[in-house]
Amino acid sequence: MAHGFARSRRIADLLKEEIAHMLLSEIKDPRVHGLVTVIEVKVSDDLRQAVFFVSVFGDSAEQGSVMEGLNSAKGFIRHTLGQRLGLRWVPEIHFELDRSLDEQEKIERLLAKI
Repeated sequence: MAHGFARSRRIADLLKEEIAHMLLSEIKDPRVHGLVTVIEVKVSDDLRQAVFFVSVFGDSAEQGSVMEGLNSAKGFIRHTLGQRLGLRWVPEIHFELDRSLDEQEKIERLLAKI
């Protein structure tokens, strides 16, 4: 069991590194450009699913646009990851907006009022 966890963690780290590089220089969709950061990657123990938690600088409209761009680039991203990483199974990719920074900001504002 611990072996599977270690492998999924290593794969998650590799995916995070590769997707960060792709966001900087390879994804040509204009909706994706800007301040997009991959905060965390979670890979299932069976290595079939990968969830990328991303932070997007901007208002909700900009965040929605970036998420649409990322979702439309899933095929390209998955294909490229498969070529680079040489995995038998490339995980199915899902993107989720990481709202932890928004929550942190809200808490800081509330504490500042006190």
